[in-house]
Amino acid sequence: MTQYDCSNNLGYRLRRRREVLTQRKCIVDVSFVLGLLGIVLVVIDTELVLSGKIEADSSASTAIRVFTTITTVCLLFSIIAYHATGLRLYMASAGFEDWRLAMTATKWVKLSIELLVCFIHPLPFLNIFIPTISVSNTNMGSSVLTARNIPINAILTILMFLRLYLFGRFVVVHSNLFLDTSVQSLGALSRVKINAQFVFRALMSSTPGIVLGTVMLSTFLINSWNIRLCEVYTDPNSELGEFTQAMWLTAVTFLTVGYGDLIPHSYCGRLIAGSTGLMGVGIMALSVAVLAKKLEQSRSEKYIHTFVQQVALDKCVKNAASDVVKQTIRIWRLKKNGHYKDTTLLKHRSKLLRAKRVMQEAQFTKSHLSECMVGPVELSTGLNNMCNVVTTVKEDQKVLEQRIANLETLVVNMSCQLHDVRDMLRNMK
Repeated sequence: MTQYDCSNNLGYRLRRRREVLTQRKCIVDVSFVLGLLGIVLVVIDTELVLSGKIEADSSASTAIRVFTTITTVCLLFSIIAYHATGLRLYMASAGFEDWRLAMTATKWVKLSIELLVCFIHPLPFLNIFIPTISVSNTNMGSSVLTARNIPINAILTILMFLRLYLFGRFVVVHSNLFLDTSVQSLGALSRVKINAQFVFRALMSSTPGIVLGTVMLSTFLINSWNIRLCEVYTDPNSELGEFTQAMWLTAVTFLTVGYGDLIPHSYCGRLIAGSTGLMGVGIMALSVAVLAKKLEQSRSEKYIHTFVQQVALDKCVKNAASDVVKQTIRIWRLKKNGHYKDTTLLKHRSKLLRAKRVMQEAQFTKSHLSECMVGPVELSTGLNNMCNVVTTVKEDQKVLEQRIANLETLVVNMSCQLHDVRDMLRNMK
């Protein structure tokens, strides 16, 4: 009866875990849609204000910001629901009944930081300006610090792009590696956490081009728009007010080229440009590593290439050996005819030395290629083959010993029978 209850409890826990994972997936989808919708609304509002179509204090702009606030509040509730489902999932796996046992200080901190990040958005009816400093160049070539006032909603608009981390969570929960129960079981047995880092590394191994291309494109567009926003609010007549100019600055900064034809004058723009350069260094390093891995030959390709090289070296050794024999015979003939100090003799001697050198170099290169072909896989295969051969020899030896024992038994029996026959013949006589 006790075993039956435990099995029912285990089945209930597995079913509960599956239901919570399904709910968590739906919550992540809703969170991603709400976060992306808020960013799109803010970008539309900002572009309309910068283009002069509407005013920052107009009713249309206020309505857009109010709707953004509504989506943000819904997003905060979805974030709380996401952490609640994660807590339920942990309780189902650990067998806890009270949620306070599963809630730790680290989880509280993560929840607070995530709520703070997702709450950042341009607030309606907020017309507060914060002082900042921009750097401008005079006609004499010197730099002058100029005090400017930037609306706080512009800073909140830039910081609102931090909620794009929800895209990574969206990719994780929709990955087959995260949803497959066999992968979860293998991870639990191997003590490997199937989390966002695991999924990202798996995607970098399977589709590195798509991952790096997505990161590069999103970084390029977002940072270009943010630099343009900083520069426009700091100096409306700035060259970086055009999106194409901001894209050019972001591109040369991302690639760490830095021509110097365009520079951000605001501290906000310089901060974004610096972060763009750091991200460019990291992403380009990953791109070089991926490209080097793609250009590297596989084991089969290395075998084929090495085999072709060995065939070519064998031909080179044979040709060089034939040249050695040929030049040796010619030198012998010249010496036989008495041409010891002839120019032709020196010519053939130089050809003989050249042929010997070519043959030795080809033999050395061939031996080096043979050594390079032996790797860990080959050594393991050789050891396995040797173990199989030793096992086969031992089995054959056991069979041979058994046959020899059977032959000895047969010989002893035949000897006993012959002895009995001999005694019978003697008795008959």
